[in-house]
Amino acid sequence: MANIYEVAKRAGVSTATVSRVLSQPDIVAPATRRRVMAAITRLGFTPNAAAKNLRTLRTRKLLVTVPDISNPFFSLILQGIEDAALREGYSVLVGDTQHDQKREE
Repeated sequence: MANIYEVAKRAGVSTATVSRVLSQPDIVAPATRRRVMAAITRLGFTPNAAAKNLRTLRTRKLLVTVPDISNPFFSLILQGIEDAALREGYSVLVGDTQHDQKREE
């Protein structure tokens, strides 16, 4: 699996430029952006989501806890949360606390 260093070397740019192409493409010159994207395609590079999460301190994940996941009332609420989260680019993780105070905390 290719990494950002290999992409940068293949495109003849710095790793910072590769990062900018992926996160803020408008600030990179079109010709440079095309070279980097071509290198990404040739090498089959895919950005490491975990590394990005560490760098940005954002996971774009929401944790929702409910006291009883088998209750249909909560499944409707979870469906609404999931729909709204998806529209905003978030993923939802669900936890069932089973009416346990310690688990809720």
